[in-house]
Amino acid sequence: MPDGLIVVIGVAGRFAHRALAAGDGEVCAIFQKSFYVRTAAGFACIGDARLGHGPLNALVDELPSVTIGAKLSASLAAARPWAPPPFNGTKIDPAHARPPDEGFGGLVIGRHNALAAHAQPALEAVDRWLVGHSLDSAAEGLIGLGPGLTPSGDDYFGGVLVALHAVRRATHAESLWRWLEPRLAARTSELSAAHLAAAAGGEAHEALHEVLNGAPPERLDGVGHCSGWDAFAGAMAVLSNY
Repeated sequence: MPDGLIVVIGVAGRFAHRALAAGDGEVCAIFQKSFYVRTAAGFACIGDARLGHGPLNALVDELPSVTIGAKLSASLAAARPWAPPPFNGTKIDPAHARPPDEGFGGLVIGRHNALAAHAQPALEAVDRWLVGHSLDSAAEGLIGLGPGLTPSGDDYFGGVLVALHAVRRATHAESLWRWLEPRLAARTSELSAAHLAAAAGGEAHEALHEVLNGAPPERLDGVGHCSGWDAFAGAMAVLSNY
């Protein structure tokens, strides 16, 4: 039996399950409603029901108190799997959405802030690629752009990847991931790269999938500081060309 904490997982996304099934992990980041564990097979975000479902999320009935560096083992015997729902083809009109001032969320209603202005060459490079042009080096400006555990630019790419899968452009998602993956180590965190790997498989926080299937965009308000909205902006860049 491990010397550290043992947590009983009730629901786990497939990336979380894979990470926790590999054995003991170490707490590497702590937030109000969750904490991240790193194992030999990747990362899992452990939280209670407030966290919501997602590919890296593992939900428990009650969030334990932990410290950075604490050792942890997970019991997965009773864990139910979570997978995102299929895209239902809903046409999304975000005209009345109320995105936050920070990040890229404002792009869904045509509102630009300082970050979007700075990122314009990169955003335009992604748009050109989405309509059939080569993905030029300007797009690299989005990688790791912005503050936070998962920077806004990474979340935007995540939304693009998820939406490409949603509209059955999986080969385009694979192509983007082949371009993106080798550039991540030098530009962003391992944890953000783990979320992008999940997005490359078509998976993100449940709120993004729900909004893409017609739920009100405000459902994204609880996903990170503005991560949900950043991902939605990337998804809408795809859906506007679908």
